[in-house]
Amino acid sequence: MARRQKAATTTASPTTMGAESDVTPSSPTQPERQNTNERQGTIAARAYALYEERGYRQGCDLQDWFDAEREILSRAPPSL
Repeated sequence: MARRQKAATTTASPTTMGAESDVTPSSPTQPERQNTNERQGTIAARAYALYEERGYRQGCDLQDWFDAEREILSRAPPSL
């Protein structure tokens, strides 16, 4: 007796379902990248200063980074 094979079914992934988005992703422009790099450099310098202030205590690097980031970003003017 010959067996029938089931037709392969495909399921749509969440990215292929529904309407396409009208918004196309864009890469940052050169000034935006430069601003981001400068901001990260400023945050890194402040995080290192916090590390120094804590007496070079190991294991607090993320906390130093987050504290520095919060300080720097809270005083930065909002971007448009």
